Amino acid sequence: MPKESDYMFSVDTLASYLYSLKNNISPLKLQKSLYFLFAYHGALYTQETGEGVFEGTSVAPKYLFNAQFEAWQYGPVIRQVYNNDKRGIYSSPDMIEAATKEVESEPEVKKFIDELFMQIDSVSDFKLVDRSHQDDSWKEAYSQGQSTLMDNEQIIQEYQEKYV
Repeated sequence: MPKESDYMFSVDTLASYLYSLKNNISPLKLQKSLYFLFAYHGALYTQETGEGVFEGTSVAPKYLFNAQFEAWQYGPVIRQVYNNDKRGIYSSPDMIEAATKEVESEPEVKKFIDELFMQIDSVSDFKLVDRSHQDDSWKEAYSQGQSTLMDNEQIIQEYQEKYV
């Protein structure tokens, strides 16, 4: 079971930070952004030992944030984020300010998030859905039924093999 030190941020911090980048982010774009950020971070910064190294820092946590993705009809979703987003928690100015401060404390990670999010944001919501439906980890989980938990290690391994 992962430890707190295995995560760079909480999922709530990252979701609020994405609101700082785009205050009217759609629920679909928020979910797909979290998924692709998690997958690419894991693929790029996780080595065989389960640890990555960021320039200028020591060992980075294994995961960008704590994720529990489920395979939903429109792709991977974190149910906790879905519910909190519906209640407007992530768009709270206090949450955004705290999240921004926390992410800014890790300049290289902030750069990674900002650059990848800019690319993700340039794609329509449903193109992101289509893209996430290409992933074997989503297909496998969804074939077992909607809301089936996805395996984080399988997501990262797939991205390491296909995209790094």
